[in-house]
Amino acid sequence: MTAADLLQRAHTLSKELENAGIWNEIRFFREDGVTVLARVPGEYWEIDLLEDGMTNVEVLRSTGDLEDESSIERLISEFGEKPKH
Repeated sequence: MTAADLLQRAHTLSKELENAGIWNEIRFFREDGVTVLARVPGEYWEIDLLEDGMTNVEVLRSTGDLEDESSIERLISEFGEKPKH
């Protein structure tokens, strides 16, 4: 599959999601494909459209647990990139 074919697939999927009222954006994380990210209440989808024609969908669901403001610094510390020296 060509790069143009992948982009067309991503664009078509993005428009389908948009028409359904689902927030999405096209991103380029992989060398072998295009990723469409989508969000709906309580879920986050990573849809990888791959040059070999495969489609991988990962659905991440919220547990519904809420944390207070004090968790922000912990999350940044745990997951933020460390400065390079």
